[in-house]
Amino acid sequence: MLQGNGSVRLFYLDNLRALAMLAGVFFHAALAYSPMAQPFWPSADVLNHPLFDVVAWASHLFRMPVFFLLAGFFAAMLLHKYGDGAFWQNRLRRIGLPLLLFLPLLTLAVGVVMQFGLAHVQQKPPFLIFIQSMISMTEPPAMPLSTMHLWFLYHLLFLYLLTWCCRILLNRQMLSWFTELKPNALVLLSILACVPALYSVPVPFPAPEWILPALWALWFYGVFFSLGYACFSMPALLARLDPFRHYYLLLGAVSYAIYYTLLPATLMPQSQPQGWLKLAVTLLESCSAVLWTLCALLYARRWLNWNSRALAYLSNVSFWVYIVHLPLLFFVQFVLIDLALAVWAKFILSSGITLAISLLGFHILVAPTRLAGVLASRQRR
Repeated sequence: MLQGNGSVRLFYLDNLRALAMLAGVFFHAALAYSPMAQPFWPSADVLNHPLFDVVAWASHLFRMPVFFLLAGFFAAMLLHKYGDGAFWQNRLRRIGLPLLLFLPLLTLAVGVVMQFGLAHVQQKPPFLIFIQSMISMTEPPAMPLSTMHLWFLYHLLFLYLLTWCCRILLNRQMLSWFTELKPNALVLLSILACVPALYSVPVPFPAPEWILPALWALWFYGVFFSLGYACFSMPALLARLDPFRHYYLLLGAVSYAIYYTLLPATLMPQSQPQGWLKLAVTLLESCSAVLWTLCALLYARRWLNWNSRALAYLSNVSFWVYIVHLPLLFFVQFVLIDLALAVWAKFILSSGITLAISLLGFHILVAPTRLAGVLASRQRR
């Protein structure tokens, strides 16, 4: 990605996006073997291990915030280089069109995969048992409309609209106040800004996948979108934050360690913390999310700002993999549930096979077609 004036290629942003995409595949694969996620994850296996919880919920705190931070940076870049009209044309083509095109297809695909699980899985996860009980009712209740994992694209469109409105309504004096904040004051303000949104939802914070936009998600992820926007608008900001990256990493780890010990054994509603305990857990959650998201950007800026062919390839296919990987993963994990394999073997197989099929699908279904212009990132120069 090019910096403001187009003279410097910021490879670390593309590389960070590629690694965040990989983390998404592994995160979703790990939930099938997570003790905490056992009651609600569609492809939950009979085998599980606490280490999957430790790693999965740690990555959960910063994985999607990283995507929103990058989206904020790219939004600021597009507005700066091309103006409002070209910005909306680009975003509707790159974000709105894939959402409209793939949401019905993914809804159908997930339905087919669930039918496969109901018909062929012997050791059914609790989620499949619940679906089976609903289907057996005389008058099954209608399922609410869901954006599934495409909630990211859905909420991004609302954040773009809010950004456009703020550019019109907010005066420059108000915006300059934020630019004059010291780095650590800005970080502290971001942490505190996340607390009200996270306090209003269960811990760990859920995916806002229902059709009505979630106000808490626009608030929470909007903080990271704004940080990304600020990173482009204030080129010196990252350099000012960089000396503190080790402290952010350590403080985020300490916050997560305490946060994890306070998490309930299961993520069912009746197990959720309440009152002051919920506030403490939310503050720790917010602290780790902000600090680790900034660390991901700062360490990528220092160690990933180079032209890697492998990461360039993963960045180029990351959008497609994000879109198609979840129904594929459910299918593979349904096939593996009844096999007598170790839990680690199932995790590696399900992650690897899902990623391999996704990449193969890109070269067969996307690369030779016009979809490549919508879903593939720009090739590096």
